[in-house]
Amino acid sequence: MKKHIRLLIGFFGLLTICSLALLPNATLSMLSVMFALCINLVLFKYLKPSNNFEVTRVFDKYQVMPPADINTSLEMKYNGRFPANASVEFDCQSLGLNINTGTVVFQPGEKYDLSKTFVADRRGVHKISNTKIIVKDWLLLSGITITTNDEAEILVLPHIYPFETSPQTSAAGLLGVSSAVKQGRSSEVWGIRDYQPGDDFKIISWKAMAKSPDHKPKSKITAGEEGQAITIVADIGKDSELPNGDQISLDISADLAASLAYNFIKRGTRTGLVLFDTRSRAILKPARGESHVDSLLRNLAKVQPSQDKFLITSFTNTYLDFSASEFGNSFILILTRTDDRLIESYLSKLKSNRDLIIILIYNEDNFERAQQIQKTVQDNGIEIILTNHESILDTMKKMEEWSYATVKRT
Repeated sequence: MKKHIRLLIGFFGLLTICSLALLPNATLSMLSVMFALCINLVLFKYLKPSNNFEVTRVFDKYQVMPPADINTSLEMKYNGRFPANASVEFDCQSLGLNINTGTVVFQPGEKYDLSKTFVADRRGVHKISNTKIIVKDWLLLSGITITTNDEAEILVLPHIYPFETSPQTSAAGLLGVSSAVKQGRSSEVWGIRDYQPGDDFKIISWKAMAKSPDHKPKSKITAGEEGQAITIVADIGKDSELPNGDQISLDISADLAASLAYNFIKRGTRTGLVLFDTRSRAILKPARGESHVDSLLRNLAKVQPSQDKFLITSFTNTYLDFSASEFGNSFILILTRTDDRLIESYLSKLKSNRDLIIILIYNEDNFERAQQIQKTVQDNGIEIILTNHESILDTMKKMEEWSYATVKRT
């Protein structure tokens, strides 16, 4: 609209000059151009081609585990009476997605389809912007932007690293199920454990026994069995935003917490999660089942580094208050902070009578300090593993071995 006005004023000035200079051909040309501009403006305002567009945007997935291909399709239809110029665009900056059709000439009743595949490889909630339709007049001088109300979110869950041993072929990793308390039976099966005298013959898994290395009788773990629990505590303090390869330390922490929780629950162990900085920001008490796994993964997908640093003093008090009946006697503490000089002394107080293992995430800037913490903590009889973006698989292998040893102690 403003361009039209500026052009009309300019041409009117030229028309005046041509008239005063007695240049009839130039004057007639100026009048023709001004007439075309006016007709273009009036028709664009009167016909309102911007009101005749239908746009449908679809994504084939809204929740994925990385890396995952997501397909998006865009269908546009123009229902106007005359051809129209328009472009359609939307984006997702955090995933590097940018869709822009460029200016397309739409014929009445014509459909325009666009498909694109992009990779979702970063944990988190990624916002897809509203679709914008920019309809331009026939001289491409001005346009009207229409914004649809179709903003969406893509939830990218943490990466899951499976244990090497299949849950169907080994009773290892079932923290505390050997001392499970029977509270009735259910048809929902959560895993396999070693047979115990008194087990109902209906829950004996002959197939699992045949596949197991020791060929000993195995029983299905059903919803009626409580068993012992394990709790994973993740440090989400400010230090978790430190760079770690192409990611940040919190991404490594979330991947490890998600992988451990998934593997333990898959093997029948009730597993919980605590997100902590100066206090508990989220608590998911130990449980099992698909809905609990989904809740754990969604919380770990959405969590972001806190503005507060992780306080080992506050955590120690909270940790000692966790009841064994609710949170179990087995804890995994995933730390990202190394600059607290109280860490060694307070970590030594955490052992008490519980099974505790610490995973300390480091980067190249704090590796020496992480080694100091490791030596002091190990000297006090607490297991600790150092890890970074390059050693996640090795850490998962060590955690699987730790879970086997924990079973033998229960």
